Parts: sequence; C-alpha cells; structure tokens
Amino acid sequence: MRICVLGSGSSGNAILVEGPTGRLLIDAGLSWREIERRAERAGLSTAGIAWVLLTHEHSDHVRGLGPLIRRGVRVAASAGTLRALGVEGVPVKEGMEVCGLTLYPFPLSHDAVEPTGFRLAWDGVSLGVATDLGCVTPAATEALRRCTSVIMEANHDPSMLLAGPYPWFLKMRVLGPKGHLANDEAGRALATLASSELQTVLLAHLSQENNTQACALDTVARSLADWGGKLYLSYPDRPSAVVTS
Repeated sequence: MRICVLGSGSSGNAILVEGPTGRLLIDAGLSWREIERRAERAGLSTAGIAWVLLTHEHSDHVRGLGPLIRRGVRVAASAGTLRALGVEGVPVKEGMEVCGLTLYPFPLSHDAVEPTGFRLAWDGVSLGVATDLGCVTPAATEALRRCTSVIMEANHDPSMLLAGPYPWFLKMRVLGPKGHLANDEAGRALATLASSELQTVLLAHLSQENNTQACALDTVARSLADWGGKLYLSYPDRPSAVVTS
C-alpha cells in the first residue's frame, strides 16, 4: 500500500492510496486537474481511481467531488455525510472491501453531521486516517492502535491561535471538543500509539494562520522522542512524501 497526502488544509484535502487491486482517494477537496498534477509530481498515477471515501461534508473535503462522480468514481461515506451532501453513495461499514483493502470506519469528534475516520488494512499492514477532530476519543484511539501508518491532524498551536486574528467565536470553535486538534494533543495521542507496529506518521491539516511547520513538527517530535519511526509533514500546496505501508 502506497500513500500520499496530495493536499491538506483549509484550501483543500485529498489523500491518494494505492491498494493491491486499485487506487482510491480519501476526500476530494481539490480539483481533478490539481489531483492529477500533484499525483504526477509525487511520481504516482491517478489512472483507474475507483473510490473516494469522504470523512465529512465540509467544502474543503468535497469541493472536487462532482467531477469524480461524473468520471464514474464510487462514493463511500457515513450515512449522515451522504445525506448532508445529497449524493448517492455506499454507506461505509466495517469489513467492506475497497481496492483490495478492508475498511474499518470509526466516528470522529467534529462539527459535521457524521464525521468518520478510516482504517484501511491489507496483509498485516494498515493505514489510519484521523483529520478534522477536536479530541481523540477512546474509539479513535482503539481504531488507530492497530495501524502501521497514521495520518493525524496537528492543526494549531493554542497560544498562536489565541493571539491570532480569528474572531473569538471561531477561536472557541477550533479549541472545542468538536473543533480541530492542537499540536500537543496530537503528540500525546500519537505517543499512546507509538508501539513497534507504528512505522510512519504524517501530520495533516496544519493551519496556515495558527501554526507553522516547524512548530507542529517539533511539538509532536518531542512527544515521540523514544519512538523509532518516521515523522512527516503534509502541505496545503504540494504533495507529501510517498509512504509505503
């Protein structure tokens, strides 16, 4: 299984996953042209993308969905997300197969109708995706504990957020239990997962106003000081490193 975060942040989110029998996207917040361009830059192909899994209905995760549907790509998401978007699709359920990968959805704490994280497993390896969440619940921790690779939100530094330009109500939304995950919260959650099984972590959905790449990386790395795996960033404007799980 090969994984690349094509884009992550409020400007658009999309993750390309190559499974044993095909390719899929997790979220579709970029245009098709941009998905193709970034995949090519990463040395990957978009040929034959069969599925798009949606974490939730917010526009930065779905604004490129229409062209994918017109290309015949199948949509899978929680029943609540499909309802909120008004699109036809397959309600995700534990054990369903997509591109040769076994899917295990789990609920996330975010201010959407029915937000969902995903664990994708195949042949002893697995990818966990948990972005756009205000807190890491026991259900999310349990789902991610089995993963060899994890993509987790490290959205903001609380002191930068509080001192920054956002209006107060938006600061409180981001800081709330259904908002976005702070760097230190991400670090603590990942520290509980940092067993010998976890090989790779990609940090996602970094705020361009309330975070920096160095701050996110340094904060999380301190929590993972005794872990022997690899820690990467994802970016709003270019693809991440390609990770093999």
